[in-house]
Amino acid sequence: MKKVALYYPWCYLKSGVEKVILETVRRSRHKYTIFTNYIDYEQTFPEFRDMKNVVVLRDLPVNRSFASVLKGLWTIATQKIDLRGYDALLVQSEGLGDFITLRNRSKPAICFCHTPVRPIYDPVYRREYMAKHPERRFFLNLYSFFYRILNRLVWRNYRRVFANSTEVKGRILAGGLVDAGRIEVLNPGVDVENIAPSHRQGKYFLYAGRIKWTKNIEMAIRAFQEFRALRPDSAEWKLVMAGGVDKASGDYFSRLKEIAGDDPAIVFTLDPTRKELDELYDGCYALIYSPLNEDWGIVPIEAMAFAKPVLAVNSGGPKETVLDGKTGYLLEPSPAAFAAKMAELAADPALADAMGRAGAERAKLFSWTAFVRRLDDYLEANC
Repeated sequence: MKKVALYYPWCYLKSGVEKVILETVRRSRHKYTIFTNYIDYEQTFPEFRDMKNVVVLRDLPVNRSFASVLKGLWTIATQKIDLRGYDALLVQSEGLGDFITLRNRSKPAICFCHTPVRPIYDPVYRREYMAKHPERRFFLNLYSFFYRILNRLVWRNYRRVFANSTEVKGRILAGGLVDAGRIEVLNPGVDVENIAPSHRQGKYFLYAGRIKWTKNIEMAIRAFQEFRALRPDSAEWKLVMAGGVDKASGDYFSRLKEIAGDDPAIVFTLDPTRKELDELYDGCYALIYSPLNEDWGIVPIEAMAFAKPVLAVNSGGPKETVLDGKTGYLLEPSPAAFAAKMAELAADPALADAMGRAGAERAKLFSWTAFVRRLDDYLEANC
């Protein structure tokens, strides 16, 4: 059994990163200690409260202003973790966390990359961010220039890099962060062994996941509104949006409510428990997955495991999980494109059921058991 120090700067959301950390620690045959600079037990997954092996380091700001990012980078780059007694350092990477390797190189460093910093390495994200914040263009370009240089140096410290998707692997290689020989795609999954779909087809479409601007949820709302215009029985249908709203996304959530208006058919279910979310998956008709160029996306796999068709934007991670025309549809990010397929599925329950069943079979390819086993095997053989 190996002893592994796992580092992630901020554990404060119910995001895919925190989910990967939880499943890795509790399923591994090795012993992990989580090192973090900030943990919010109220906002993140409740399972973190039961973990005794959590070490909180120097505090970091959570907001992502340029000043805060620079302060965070300096804090991470200069802090020292006591790695005596550990066999490896596993960094959960989506940006600044990589700089922990500057002063902590006494043990092999392994990276699990959720994505390199999106405003710098994801062209789709960068374009959308610039459109929303044109006043920040100069500072982002200046920051990006120096960050790319420093980041290439930092990534030399990794012995092995696991990317959560082919999409993210492409961002890493395009950014020149690591050579292809040191990188491997390792997909996070779902708890497929313990999901038993009922094959119910409730008359509602589901959006599940964090409520923030990168998820493009306004498109999902407008697609549902157009869908209702296409269907004579639209009064029977609902759109349920289930997810958490962090402090930085309050204004975006208010905007979504304005777009939805007072329509009782558009329902927001905030911070659902795992049981509540599973019930929503199991009872929905289909999943609407609207993010632009998502890194990977656990949500579509969860929906498929519950035997639901997935309507997803045709970019990023969903291209690797959703089979167009078989387990759902990969669509252009427009309300009209989504509304047309929503109407098509709503008119044909047999088609929706067949796609759902095909999705349930495909979801079996993406299990937490396989994910953790591969990581365990690498650590055992190389650290």
